[in-house]
Amino acid sequence: MQSKFTYILITLIPGYVFPCAVCYGNPESPMSHGMNMGVLTLLGFISFVLLIIAYSIITLSIRTKKQYIIKNNKE
Repeated sequence: MQSKFTYILITLIPGYVFPCAVCYGNPESPMSHGMNMGVLTLLGFISFVLLIIAYSIITLSIRTKKQYIIKNNKE
């Protein structure tokens, strides 16, 4: 019931249906350029964090293998 009410409310108020200037406006505007740079910055941060996590996992895996080899060679 609430989803039907929300749908009717959104369709009756046209201001909510129109896209913003970034989505619908000039792709060469400073607003579009700023949003694109923001997206690229966030993508860079996320990529950096994921690379650090992957590096940590690989490093722990290599250390574990070395410890296992050392332990088996002593016995």
